[in-house]
Amino acid sequence: MNKSNPNSEVSKAEPALSADEVLDSSIQFLKGVGPKRAFTLKKCGVDTVWDAINYFPYRHEDRRKIIHIRDVENGEFATVYGLVDTIASRKMRNRKTLVQVSIKDASGIIYGVWFNQRWMKDKFKKGQKVLFSGKVQTSPSTQISNPAVEILPEDFFPEDYEGTLIPIYRLTEEINALAMRKVIQAALERGLPYVEEYLPEKVLKQFSIMPLREAYKIIHSYDYPAEELTEQNIAIARRRIVIDEFFVIAMGLLMKRRRTEQLPYLIHHKKPGKLVKDFIKNLSFILTNAQKKVLKEIFDDLVNNKPMNRLLQGDVGSGKTIVALTAMLATVDGGYQAAIMAPTEVLARQHFKTISNQLRGTGVKINVLTGSTKAKEKREILESLAEGEPQIIIGTHALIQSNVQIPELGLAVIDEQHKFGVMQRNQLRGETNQIDVLVMTATPIPRSLALTVYGDLTISTIDELPKGRIPIKTYVIRPEKLSRVWEFIRKQVNQGKQAYIVYPLIDESDKMPLKPAVAMYEELKDKIFPELKVGLVHGRVKADKKETVMDLFREGKIDILVSTTVIEVGIDVPNATVMVIEEAHRFGLAQLHQLRGRIGRGGETSYCVLVNNEKEDPPVWKYKKNKEPVQQDLIETTSNSRLAIMAETNDGFRIAEEDLKIRGPGEFFGIEQTGVPALKLANLIGDEEELRLSRHIADTLYQYRDTLKPETREKIRNRLFRAFGKTIRGVDAG
Repeated sequence: MNKSNPNSEVSKAEPALSADEVLDSSIQFLKGVGPKRAFTLKKCGVDTVWDAINYFPYRHEDRRKIIHIRDVENGEFATVYGLVDTIASRKMRNRKTLVQVSIKDASGIIYGVWFNQRWMKDKFKKGQKVLFSGKVQTSPSTQISNPAVEILPEDFFPEDYEGTLIPIYRLTEEINALAMRKVIQAALERGLPYVEEYLPEKVLKQFSIMPLREAYKIIHSYDYPAEELTEQNIAIARRRIVIDEFFVIAMGLLMKRRRTEQLPYLIHHKKPGKLVKDFIKNLSFILTNAQKKVLKEIFDDLVNNKPMNRLLQGDVGSGKTIVALTAMLATVDGGYQAAIMAPTEVLARQHFKTISNQLRGTGVKINVLTGSTKAKEKREILESLAEGEPQIIIGTHALIQSNVQIPELGLAVIDEQHKFGVMQRNQLRGETNQIDVLVMTATPIPRSLALTVYGDLTISTIDELPKGRIPIKTYVIRPEKLSRVWEFIRKQVNQGKQAYIVYPLIDESDKMPLKPAVAMYEELKDKIFPELKVGLVHGRVKADKKETVMDLFREGKIDILVSTTVIEVGIDVPNATVMVIEEAHRFGLAQLHQLRGRIGRGGETSYCVLVNNEKEDPPVWKYKKNKEPVQQDLIETTSNSRLAIMAETNDGFRIAEEDLKIRGPGEFFGIEQTGVPALKLANLIGDEEELRLSRHIADTLYQYRDTLKPETREKIRNRLFRAFGKTIRGVDAG
């Protein structure tokens, strides 16, 4: 790491500090912050000086020109000047406080309006010179809600105004826009001299890339000539920071991949033999063309003399597990061990039951290892694995514990990869020898995201569903129509079908006033469906009890399963035809699609009902002609565009693209699980050109790393350490 002060800009009067010591220091110690504000800023993800420097504005507000109040237009952003005329506050029906402050110039009056911010009343005095900036609303009166406010000195005159493009940051209720700007400016003053430019000057010139420190100044409107803070320069600065974010990920994954490739690879798989051929021949269904294509890609990898690092993606129900199982059989047939790691115990045990049934009579040994495996059984499994006995081992995180030895592991399959991450994938692979790795996901990954999060993997896609699959019918309803949904479920159960009802929380929460699974289970069991059998599973139910409930549901002895998202992946109950998801607006689209994938697996028409509890989203009802009168009660359109997409399509790839657009990659995947740095400014949909350029630069610099100056290699290494932390230490950037 960089242990000396690299910049002459830093004051010589203060003790020499390393870049790490400054950039990793708490914002609490910045001028004007303190413990209380630091605690508030933590809610925005701003904890250190480095966090603050990289807390980017989501837009810039044009305050370069003051306009007359009479010239403001509805819906436009404007900066107006005037004298404070009236100050008033009143209680509204909902008990919130409304503060209204009017300012006037020679042309008219405009109101600043604040809801539930009583203290704003005390900020103003009649006759004060004030600037209001914000989005104008001209009806019922000319006003700006929550305007940015600047109290001006007595000697201020509009003709002397030198405005600029002001960065606008996302805020919490406890901190206003001006206070946030001051924190960011203080962080820049403290930390920016320690931010190094790591790209060679030749690269900056060749691709017209702005120097990093200059880009930070412009994007934050900090210490930069106001006349040069233009939309064009902000766009150029943004491009530089986007390239920085993509480059770091591209170079980090490239280095990890190259490092892995340097480990010995001692596995020699055979071509698929009788075990594999008989298995495929005896299946009760015919593999799709997409499955056959992907299997060929995997088999070609296995018999190659290089390790396989392949991502297998496909929509819910496309048949990924059968492909993975076939690959594992080829591994076992060659005398090696195969492992499949699942993110939850429910899914691991589901895999164990399914695979055990499918391999009955083949003689292949199968074991399952989870956190709740009994001590005696666990000991026997560990001994069997340690002896190198060819078999398939299925498990959870328990497979990557230090006491688990799988000496003849030839293939590791990781299910629902995004629930784990790059680092955990490497743990299963091991640190001494390479093995073949197949990771699977039923969350289809847009190409741009695959290039970042999965830059170290080759991608195979199953883009075809098995024949005979009936598309799931999805409806969005308001909670006041739930009684009709309950009646619909009752009719389905009376026809011999089953249903899931999913809630976002286990128990009640003061912070999130959402319906909890436990309380709703009691109400559903005792009041709504007293004549039916209702079961409950969630993350805190003990493993053995959870397994019992799931078995009863599979066997049809439970009619309705109330659950949290523990049933999101891998649960296969063909008789379940209804999925109700309450508080659906709280879930991501990819997660909703995964949950919906638990139904529609038995050849019967299935129904997914998304309950939109969002109060700000009034329903627009449209009844359609339909031969099934029950469905008429479920049809509703919504102004919530996210949920409307779910009702429009069953295509997981389209849903994934929309989810990425709406939520960004951090929320989309839960970036902390992926093992790569979060993107703060880059947009995977709109910035694909910058993504490709960043990958090209990373590839080129790595390829010619021996020709780089030692200080350049050191700066690249420092930048990667800052992004990846300890996960990349020990990797040689040069």
